[in-house]
Amino acid sequence: MYNELLLAIDLNNPQGSQLVVETALHLTAQNPNARFRAVTVIEPLDDSFISAFLPKNFDKSLITEVNKALHQFTQTHFPPSAKVQHIVAHGTIYEEINRIAAEKQVDLVIMLASSKPKAKGLSNNTRRVAKYGTTPVLIVK
Repeated sequence: MYNELLLAIDLNNPQGSQLVVETALHLTAQNPNARFRAVTVIEPLDDSFISAFLPKNFDKSLITEVNKALHQFTQTHFPPSAKVQHIVAHGTIYEEINRIAAEKQVDLVIMLASSKPKAKGLSNNTRRVAKYGTTPVLIVK
């Protein structure tokens, strides 16, 4: 039985992320003590050409906005009684998911095979979470 689940939420793919949530809820249907950690990761813009044209505290304001969007997403897709922690991480996607999974000692990571709906196979981030992480991963298509 899974008690602690880490759900990788891609706010740019709400349908796919909804499938991740539905899968987690199905797996924990008989467990009223299940806790969900909904994580979304913002990749840094520091080294990109675009970052030169952005305001100085752009990352901080972006994290605030993404946190609001993550809360709205979970309010829509989780039942009110669900125990959901919201995590907005900043860094490389697969590294942050693996770091949080280890830090929070989750039982299972649930994520999409790819953020692109019609993609065949696994995305690089999904493959790396499974390859480099120590937590079991359930990949949803």
